Amino acid sequence: MAETKTTATKAKTTTAKAPAKKAAPKTEAAKKTTAKAAATKPAVKKTTAAKEEVVETPVVKTVAEEVKAEVKAAAPKAEKKVKGPMLKIKLVKSVSGRLEKQQKTVAALGLTKIGSETVKPDNACTRGMIFVVKHLVEFTSVKEN
Repeated sequence: MAETKTTATKAKTTTAKAPAKKAAPKTEAAKKTTAKAAATKPAVKKTTAAKEEVVETPVVKTVAEEVKAEVKAAAPKAEKKVKGPMLKIKLVKSVSGRLEKQQKTVAALGLTKIGSETVKPDNACTRGMIFVVKHLVEFTSVKEN
């Protein structure tokens, strides 16, 4: 059997330092980005009489104010008393296997399972939602409250 030898040679790389480049004149894009960066910094006002710099800082809410705002947003809203005719809507067929739009419409009407009922105001919005899923629901008119 013949033996073969393989030799690997390493290529030496030499790096020469390039001479220092002069600053290129600013292009339109570079000017715009520096203008954007300057716009994000806080505004500085100079007064002529006192020669002082006044820095305007954004208003920072305290933790207590933030918590109050979150509680108000999370608090359940009282249901409005609706005057006028109402519709009683009942889900009679399953939404499984139906179009996603129809499933979302049934959920928006407040119907979850077959046989579940809800009472909604008789207006154009509710009528339009019923029209989308008319093959899945039954509805009857209910007298005013």
